[in-house]
Amino acid sequence: MVARMQKMKADNLVGIGNHNQRKTDNHSNKDIDVERSHLNYDLVQGRTENYKTDIQEFIDENKAGTRATRKDAVLVNEWIISSDGAFFEDKDDKEIERFFEETKDYFADKFGDNNIRYAQVHLDETTPHMHLGVVPFDKENKLSAKRVFNRATLIEIQDELPALMQERGFDVQRGEKGSERKNLTVPEYKQAMETLNKVQGGHADLSSKYEQLKGEYDVLEEKLNRDTRNEKKLLEGQEKLFSDKLTFEPKEVSKANQDYQDVLRSRAGIEFDLKMEKSHNSRLTNDNDLLRRENRKLTKEVSKLKKFVNIIDNFLQKHFDISIPEITEKINENRQERRAEKERDTERDTPSR
Repeated sequence: MVARMQKMKADNLVGIGNHNQRKTDNHSNKDIDVERSHLNYDLVQGRTENYKTDIQEFIDENKAGTRATRKDAVLVNEWIISSDGAFFEDKDDKEIERFFEETKDYFADKFGDNNIRYAQVHLDETTPHMHLGVVPFDKENKLSAKRVFNRATLIEIQDELPALMQERGFDVQRGEKGSERKNLTVPEYKQAMETLNKVQGGHADLSSKYEQLKGEYDVLEEKLNRDTRNEKKLLEGQEKLFSDKLTFEPKEVSKANQDYQDVLRSRAGIEFDLKMEKSHNSRLTNDNDLLRRENRKLTKEVSKLKKFVNIIDNFLQKHFDISIPEITEKINENRQERRAEKERDTERDTPSR
């Protein structure tokens, strides 16, 4: 039993719609026999003519709430339903159609019949298969592929679907349980299955080629297993990295921002004060230069006066036998005598108590 899923976003719907509905005759898959494409059919015909437009309209009309759908949201989970070539060899068209109808009904019962937007059966390729598109609405009609098709649900499908098909009379088996194999994409799976069917359906002399291809297939699966384990380790490392990062409350962020702005303002004030100090220092430097020049000028004048005083002093000593210091001393004595006399006159004029 083959039941493989891939996620379809808005950008994927145009391409997958053109492929599923065979809207062009030029296909990248060379195994498509366009002369048999008229045998293809949709088990829910009439629900979706244009994948992108009609599915988006269905979601907008039925989703809960008025919030717009995210641009990167998964709009459709597409399942490819099939089996190997030997399973279909002894079945007529009606039995093949019943096989796909029973499968479609299982998904309709589990995820809502109206959410099955297309169930396109392809009979123009090597192995019959069905593309089943499910819009992932949960019970509250909220779009969420993560909740609707979580790991537990995927395991249920792999368990329940083969068992149900066995009850309906189809000889199918469940895939390997508990395997960590990474699922191939739909094109990769088709190519692998078609190659395997060709080898299995070939002549006996191709058995060695079959074994070779099977070995290559096993090597590929092992590589995918390693890639899956590496991806898990990488994701765990990323989760730990992000979980170790500090988180801040909005109030703390606001306070830190306010403190930063205060620091900027304080810095601006300090820079302004420094600029003013530099300007003041420049003025003081200029004043100091002026004072130095004035001092040198006064020093020269004092020197001249000293020379002049010495000349006068020499003249007085030579002609009058007296020096300037003696004259200065007598002048001071006369001043003191006049001051003392003035004080005595003041005391006489002051009435006694």
